[in-house]
Amino acid sequence: MRNQALCWVFLTSSVLAQIGTIPGLDGRVTDSTNPTQFGRRGPAYPNGEVGMSYSYTLCNPGSVPIPWNAPMNPFHPMFAFMVVRESNGRLEQITHNGTTYVKHGFGAANAPSTCGGTCQSTGTGLRVNCTDTYGAGTNADRFWLGPASEIDPWTGIWQPIGSYFDRGDPDIGAPRNSDGVRDLSQTQVSAFDGAKNRVTLREQDLLVPGRLFYCMHIVLRSEDGDLHFDNVGHRQMTATWSGSGWGFANTGVPFTNGSVLNQWAGANVQAGRNGEDDGHFVVAAKVTGPVGGMYHYEYAVQNFDNARGGATFRVPVCPSATLANFGFRDPDGDPLNDWTASRVGSELVFAAPANAALDWNTIFNFWFDCGAAPAAGAVGIDQARLGAGALTVSVNSTIPTGSQQVIDLGPGCGSPAPTFGVIGVPSIPNPAFLLRIGSAPGSGLLLFGATQTGNTPWGAGCVQYLGAPLIALGYVQATVFGITVLPQPIPSNPALSGMRVNFQCAELVSGGPVLGSAQLSNGLQLVLGSNGCQ
Repeated sequence: MRNQALCWVFLTSSVLAQIGTIPGLDGRVTDSTNPTQFGRRGPAYPNGEVGMSYSYTLCNPGSVPIPWNAPMNPFHPMFAFMVVRESNGRLEQITHNGTTYVKHGFGAANAPSTCGGTCQSTGTGLRVNCTDTYGAGTNADRFWLGPASEIDPWTGIWQPIGSYFDRGDPDIGAPRNSDGVRDLSQTQVSAFDGAKNRVTLREQDLLVPGRLFYCMHIVLRSEDGDLHFDNVGHRQMTATWSGSGWGFANTGVPFTNGSVLNQWAGANVQAGRNGEDDGHFVVAAKVTGPVGGMYHYEYAVQNFDNARGGATFRVPVCPSATLANFGFRDPDGDPLNDWTASRVGSELVFAAPANAALDWNTIFNFWFDCGAAPAAGAVGIDQARLGAGALTVSVNSTIPTGSQQVIDLGPGCGSPAPTFGVIGVPSIPNPAFLLRIGSAPGSGLLLFGATQTGNTPWGAGCVQYLGAPLIALGYVQATVFGITVLPQPIPSNPALSGMRVNFQCAELVSGGPVLGSAQLSNGLQLVLGSNGCQ
């Protein structure tokens, strides 16, 4: 029986192995530098677009040479570019989707190693423990740049027959555009504008304050997917307009391997992939708040090396939780292909329209507000195209399935209506918990509480959200700033766990909509010490 069990484990591990890999094949990006402008197009500054590029250094820490033949031979590394900005609490890709093409390698220099060991003196391609560097100017040469959509980033397969290089630009036409002979010529390339196919950035994006990162992603045919994360790296840079062009410069922060999403301050960054059949998605989640009972959730989702792409982003959410302010951003700036959000059962689902998948080397942003607190869980990304593997890739992340401890019961009334909120979470204990009221400076405020909710109309859009018995908690005068903070410490009493307490205040205003003398705030319900979805 033991031998049968061992045999089954052996067979299972063989079936689950990644297909088509070459043992010992490994590449590692060790540097990227010298970001440089190589062209510009469009209206006058600051409304144009700039074409730029930068260098890379790749070494071979494996045990076999890396094949390195020029197109139209399919066996060579390919190098994808990306520029990302962290600003206003969000990390987002600012390179245009579809305009930044992928560099196809055409020969390896086999310089001394940057990743340990002695560079081997014999062999073809990039030899073991040897290094190759392509400068910014070479990487900006459109003669070697082709679309990312032709490349499978998981297997590294690129088919030269019928490719962009085969077709030419403009397309040479049949039958020459699918004969496997290169037709993209230097003459064609010389007719391009200064930004076409290069790393393309809007000048308006470069003027937004924040941190800029430029990224390099190298794809090697037949490299095992477990080795892909050191094929990617990034470095921080600055961008400065000189009056006639853009100057890009390193900030002194060292080159770093791995997804650039790791640079997003305060984010929870996790990766998941489609088993041995397809590549990774990286999800960064950042949650702030609560403000007025609502947490703000931000997600940056990177298709790292998944060939099938993503068509749906699924976030589990408490069924009773309030959701609002959905948002989406992709790099192309076209609102016609934006993903849309809807609540489906116990999930918030962002879905792509036709032909708007999240493809490799691309970051999409999703955000929303939710009354449920953040908790550990997993998001799902549905695959966009048919292929081997599961329909959905699961990635561990932060999701809104904690308790909704501050619930908005409804809006206030008046001109303007006073606002009722909290500072902190009504956990047990919380001696620093505060109630917060926004009103006219110096106005009189009557604070009420109740253990039951209600729905009593007072006319002119005013609603009393507190049920009987109504408890008058006192009178306070608003500060000269119009923000009044009232300490409401929550004691260490387990018996209070799960208790619901409702609050609302009346601002005394001459001629107000309630009995000609007051206007009402929104109503809030606090759930003390609650845990988990409700």
